[in-house]
Amino acid sequence: ANGMSSQLPVDGTVARSKAIQTITGPVFPFEDAPVNTGRVTGTTNFIETNPLAITSTLLRRGQERFTIYCAPCHGAQGDGNGVTKKLGMAVIGNLHDKRMVEMTDGEIFNVITHGKLPTLLMPSYAAQVPVEDRWAIIAYVRALQLSRLGAVDDLPAELRGKLTK
Repeated sequence: ANGMSSQLPVDGTVARSKAIQTITGPVFPFEDAPVNTGRVTGTTNFIETNPLAITSTLLRRGQERFTIYCAPCHGAQGDGNGVTKKLGMAVIGNLHDKRMVEMTDGEIFNVITHGKLPTLLMPSYAAQVPVEDRWAIIAYVRALQLSRLGAVDDLPAELRGKLTK
């Protein structure tokens, strides 16, 4: 009616997606961006670190989602001793193994998203776990790894004195 092809949405329209808040700003789910792919834009290289701000809220969400989706196989500690191993599934990744610790956050995101080929013992969780929750899980996995593999020397000097044996 006003001669413009681009119009505001009709009142009551429900948004089909919302932006994901990253450390560099908002990103929509349809964008070719590292938060959605786990890769450096325009390359096949995985991003090194989580694009979301690591907060206590994100870690709590990651722990909750990890407990639901990951712990049945990987165990609550991430050591590969979940209930599925007790039921006879023999090959479960220990998230504290050197190769897992050395994986980039983008590579872990890729495994959660697409599964682990060629055996597919680790299936894709893209349909079950939203993008933001995948990054929350990765943040929590990194916290689990630090809790197991961290050293006293990793702490600032002022905190080392507060440790007890």
